[in-house]
Amino acid sequence: MQTERLQKQDLEAAMRMSEYAFRYRIPEDKLEARLEQMDQHQELYGIKENGELAAKLQLLPLSIKLGEQTMRMGGIAGVATYPEYRRNGYIKRLLTDTLYHMREQGMPVSMLHPFYVDFYRRFGYELFTDRTIYTLKKKDLIRLAPVNGTIERMKKEEHTQEIEDIYTAYAATYSGMLAREDFWWKYRVYRDHDFIALYRDSEGKAQGYIIYEISSRDKLDVSQFVALNAEARIGLWNFLAQHDSMFEEVKLDLPPHDPLVFMLPDPQLEVKHYPYFMARILDVPAFFEKYDWQGSPAGVVLHVEDTIIKENNDTFTFKDENTVISSEAKGIKLSINMLAAIAFGYKRPLVLWQAGLIDGPEEMIRKFELSIPRREPYIYDFF
Repeated sequence: MQTERLQKQDLEAAMRMSEYAFRYRIPEDKLEARLEQMDQHQELYGIKENGELAAKLQLLPLSIKLGEQTMRMGGIAGVATYPEYRRNGYIKRLLTDTLYHMREQGMPVSMLHPFYVDFYRRFGYELFTDRTIYTLKKKDLIRLAPVNGTIERMKKEEHTQEIEDIYTAYAATYSGMLAREDFWWKYRVYRDHDFIALYRDSEGKAQGYIIYEISSRDKLDVSQFVALNAEARIGLWNFLAQHDSMFEEVKLDLPPHDPLVFMLPDPQLEVKHYPYFMARILDVPAFFEKYDWQGSPAGVVLHVEDTIIKENNDTFTFKDENTVISSEAKGIKLSINMLAAIAFGYKRPLVLWQAGLIDGPEEMIRKFELSIPRREPYIYDFF
């Protein structure tokens, strides 16, 4: 059993495996473009049996924002095998080897969307953000006090650099948002029938946008709502509210702590809230070397447990804002999973300590608590 980097001639077999495992079909007229994207923007790893592909996954070399900092990230997608090859340990071997491949390539962190959370927890991944979908009825589309800016409505083909600049500024206020590259905007952000509404303030400066789709005659679906300030948030909401005569239902995808719904006259809406993405720290010192701290963690000692990447299974002491391997006995004991949940801001150290999920002296837990930014984790994208 050996993991190998798949070559161009293996891509179609890998794609057919995804179609089978995830129960979808790529139209023939889009087949060539999909294979080209896989070849140019992904690394595929697999295990073969008797020359036939038995298991595979796709590695997306991407970057994320942790506040103002940008960090390389390995996105894992398309983990699959055929039923006849299941329970042979292929996926375990494939994931373990790929974790090391990413680490060796200088990616301090990896992220994925789980099919089953507990399965990926066994490999050191942990939840780092939730997703919230609001369903609004016609009666909920009540306009707020008007603002002085204007809405510029456009098709996705009219995408501009201004939209990317708004997103970049917005992403820097969260932990875990993709640092989107040109190819990602082109191939992965927009759906087939999306529109854009861009908000400009009274001076003509673009301050926010929404991406939305008319999903049926009586439904509108907002997949991204990005506002840099209160004025833009109100202006974009009022634009949506102007559709009250057209639609019976509006679905709105918002970060869990966005204040928009709180601002509405009646915020009692139908809400679907669920865990969304997972993260895994691959290299503890490299991750914290680029981490955007709130306060100095100097003196904090972490006894990290990592059953997969043995180099992380060690004691790390913070000197200023960087870590060194040490033999300190007194410190915080935690798994690599809990470290990711803390670092991304999904769960606070004190909360995990009070729940018994991490252990250590209270004074050090409180110092660690003060050093972690109070920045919300989120990702709008999917892979």
